[in-house]
Amino acid sequence: MEIRKLDRWEEWMESDRIIGTAFLHGWDEKKSEETFKKQASGEEERNEEAWGVFDEEGIMHTSFVTSTRKVMFDGNIIPLSEVNMVASLPEYCNGGNVRRLMAAVLRDFRARGDVFAVLHPFSFAFYRKFGFDLISKGMTQKLPVGELKNFSLSYDVRQVRSEKELASLRRMYEAYIQTRNLADLRSDKDWVYRGNGEVGQADWFSRDKQSYTYIFSDETGDRAYLKFVYDFGPEGPFTGDMRITELIYDSPEAFKNVMGFVYGMRAKLINVIISVPDHIDLSVLISECDHVEQTLGGHLMGRVLDPEKVLTLMKQPEGKGSYTLCLKDDFLEENSGIFTVNYQDGKTVDVSKGGTEKEADLVLDIRTFSQLCAGLLSLDQAVYREGTVLCKNQETLTQVFQKKLIYAS
Repeated sequence: MEIRKLDRWEEWMESDRIIGTAFLHGWDEKKSEETFKKQASGEEERNEEAWGVFDEEGIMHTSFVTSTRKVMFDGNIIPLSEVNMVASLPEYCNGGNVRRLMAAVLRDFRARGDVFAVLHPFSFAFYRKFGFDLISKGMTQKLPVGELKNFSLSYDVRQVRSEKELASLRRMYEAYIQTRNLADLRSDKDWVYRGNGEVGQADWFSRDKQSYTYIFSDETGDRAYLKFVYDFGPEGPFTGDMRITELIYDSPEAFKNVMGFVYGMRAKLINVIISVPDHIDLSVLISECDHVEQTLGGHLMGRVLDPEKVLTLMKQPEGKGSYTLCLKDDFLEENSGIFTVNYQDGKTVDVSKGGTEKEADLVLDIRTFSQLCAGLLSLDQAVYREGTVLCKNQETLTQVFQKKLIYAS
């Protein structure tokens, strides 16, 4: 079997066919050919990479499509790759091709300097075999708009109606993500005014709906913005639900003003649905907590590709100290080993590899390590996971591994 990156439009097209067939969502041969020819000629931008597994006759059995982006991690901007699609034709399944291809691609990511690899899973169990685990979980919260009656609006509000507002939106977003791990550092194309009040590309679930964007400001300047779409209610378009697709704010006061604005639309709205990643539990902010429906979804799995690099970038405790980890990675064995971190004044001084397990302060696998580094888990939570053993140096490690804000889309 040969594994290699695809670099011709014919191969991209075959990869597209394999994915369409494997996931049973159909394939348009003519449209696929047109798209990939344009990408090959440079007429259209190509934002993805693709790999394939080929047999001795040059037939592609399995394909792997990925994309790259920049995200925030502990105040740093880091490179990250996302696995968008991985699929084998049904007649070639269970031959180990996905495992071979996954190993090759993850090592390619690591060699070029990527810190994490992430994906949206169809199956958690399937991807855990490759060292991935949950690193961000979304929560959809739905509540009757009348439950926001305790919130009021004192800020000025204006609808985004032209591209002149883009600089303010971008400034607020980039300030907001500074303290939120895995948040995308959006490119210029994400800040395009598309007309009719719409900014940027709509998400997959909202692509056929009108999007509305509003900015909230006080005497000091712009403080928040809200993007939402309107879903018809059971009686048609006359009343319905506001589905918030993005909510950016710089303070609790700004958040409260946005909720006051939403409440002001109660003549039109039945419910408000917030599906944006953040750490605000609406059930503790309203009078009737059981009126909030909370549903977990939109999960993101991820894994660390280079432990030494992650430990170097991570925010460390104040003062001066050290800790030692025994890390086990069954899929990328080169990541296994004993890592000692020396730090001072919140930053890593150096990371060294070597030693024995009996010298380790903490024993854990790559999946738990990835969750701790991203900030999904604190040390107090991680010790309940299978294979995690806290041996010593608890005070330091509790400061190192704390829950953090995550804003992964």
